[in-house]
Amino acid sequence: MLRRYLRYWREAFDFHSGAYRFDFWWVQIVNTFIFASILFVSINFFNSWPLATKLSGTFSILITIPNLSLFIRRLRDTGFPVQTIMFVLMSPSLLGVSFGILVSVRLVILAPIAFLIYFGWIIYLVSRRSAYWTPILSKKQKSFYAAVISVVMILTVCFQVTALKHVTHEFRAAAQKYIQEQHQVNENRGTSVSSSYSVKNGSMSSSAQETDDNLSDASSASSIPEKEVTELPDDSETTAYKGLTEDTIGDAEFGFFKVHGIWEQDAASLQWLQSQQNIMILTSTQGQGFGVDVASFSFKKITGQSYLLLDQVNNVQVSRIDGTYQDTTSDSIKAMTYLEWHMPDGHIRVVYLIAPSRALLNLIVKTFSESFRVG
Repeated sequence: MLRRYLRYWREAFDFHSGAYRFDFWWVQIVNTFIFASILFVSINFFNSWPLATKLSGTFSILITIPNLSLFIRRLRDTGFPVQTIMFVLMSPSLLGVSFGILVSVRLVILAPIAFLIYFGWIIYLVSRRSAYWTPILSKKQKSFYAAVISVVMILTVCFQVTALKHVTHEFRAAAQKYIQEQHQVNENRGTSVSSSYSVKNGSMSSSAQETDDNLSDASSASSIPEKEVTELPDDSETTAYKGLTEDTIGDAEFGFFKVHGIWEQDAASLQWLQSQQNIMILTSTQGQGFGVDVASFSFKKITGQSYLLLDQVNNVQVSRIDGTYQDTTSDSIKAMTYLEWHMPDGHIRVVYLIAPSRALLNLIVKTFSESFRVG
């Protein structure tokens, strides 16, 4: 049995002789066993799926030419002429053309049937008896070969099942860990990291100064009351904002949305600033819940939380927290809103908005929910 498999490697570049039917199928069984062994050892002993992928890929490359020569020798052994063998070798491209035709006439449902027919045809070709001479095996040899093949096939199945169970267990553990992390994120929502921003020379920057009011808000943020956003009449700030030219800001990593006015991004803090009305928007793709993200601002007072939908992102639900913010330089109180949501791919998005009035801030948030898009 070992000699038969070693001959498969010795005759790797032999495209002219023949190969017995038993030799052909024995090589396929051994190669399948080797693949299963690679998967079993890599997953169960090294717990490394990348290792299994690399080793399997390397072995696949090594057996490409030996498999091709074995396939051709098997067809030659069945008595097929060179023209027929060439047609069989070109048949995969014809199968691809057939699939394309089925797709073009909207009969994709027939593609699996066509593949099964083609696969059965290939098995029939390589399973034909030799057209020349086939060695006759004794009953003892047949029994021995049957026993060896059975053992190898059983081991192959056992290795594959064991590796599959291990992968399934790891996947369930990872999924459970992710669910627990998301649950922890929801529990942590409302824990505020103290920071503030100041206005100087028309630009805004964040600082890490805490106040007693911020600490009290952070401690009670986990129980923010549900409060629907009420529509407010336009004030002077809102009217002036609507009169400004429309623009689109953002980046490829976070996304893009529409605003009004001339906006510039501070190179240090990455905050979007509209100096005409002293409006600030901070976007981030990092964070783990309200107040836990990397660059956060502390509420002076939290008035409530609500939810909204992103119209252009599969109606993803966004958590919205409204409140006020106290400018550390002028002590003026401004309207502030915090938005947070998870994209369909699981990545978080965080937005802080600070504006002179609540009516203006509601308009900016409304425009954001209607125009936010990715890419």
